[in-house]
Amino acid sequence: MFLVCASLLLATALATSPKTARPRPHADDVVKVVTTDFRFDMPPTLTAGPTTFQVVNRGKEVHQLYLARLAEGKRAADFVNALKAGGPPPSWATDVGGPNGVDPGTSSPLATVQLAPGHYAALCVIPSPDGVPHIMKGMFADVAVTPGIRTASSSAKPDLTISLVDYGYSFATPLTAGSHRIRVRNDGKQSHELEIARLLPGKTPADLAAWAEKMAGPPPAHFVGGISPIAPGQSNDLSLTLTPGHYVMLCFLPDAKDKKPHTAHGMVHDFVVK
Repeated sequence: MFLVCASLLLATALATSPKTARPRPHADDVVKVVTTDFRFDMPPTLTAGPTTFQVVNRGKEVHQLYLARLAEGKRAADFVNALKAGGPPPSWATDVGGPNGVDPGTSSPLATVQLAPGHYAALCVIPSPDGVPHIMKGMFADVAVTPGIRTASSSAKPDLTISLVDYGYSFATPLTAGSHRIRVRNDGKQSHELEIARLLPGKTPADLAAWAEKMAGPPPAHFVGGISPIAPGQSNDLSLTLTPGHYVMLCFLPDAKDKKPHTAHGMVHDFVVK
């Protein structure tokens, strides 16, 4: 079930993907997380406050940074063991987001997360072509967040809010070409994610849906990234530059009731940037 949740955004890009322009950081305190197959290179300790992350994917597979705040005394290995045991994600872990999956050889859009003091698990739940998610191949790490004062890497206010609901994406202003700072907020009753995929020329959302069922052959889209799972009431800010093209928003987390991915409940939205 947890393996299915990330199926699309977690796929391997077998063909060279077009690069999507990224906005430049506004300061030097962006936390760059280097991902490889299968580990994170990132600071083990961070200061509480608004923290901007960017994934630099140097692996051969799609990778993400998925942050979960753990209850006192819990560690990342406990989270992994809970998933191995089956059942839903543990109730003592709260999804707080981070940069979602991006293609090999690319860097993610900037994702700003409000970090409270505590202990966090850094995770990548993307499955390899063999179906085994990266977290089960050792791609997890512990991160301690200590009390303190941290200044946001950008003082810019969001120009757009995307609301994640059960089951869809709601926003009042259309996405246009150029740079945006987007507030991604979960107004639903379950954890949700935002993954943005840019369709390759001549491909359609139906092609993407069909490919996602078996994940056979090169994907018909370039995975731009987005926001990893966030719990109800949580939000991240996403700094993203869009170029003209046909895009799709997706959420593949399993439903709390029937365990089907949220895409099966209609949490898919395609849009065109001119």
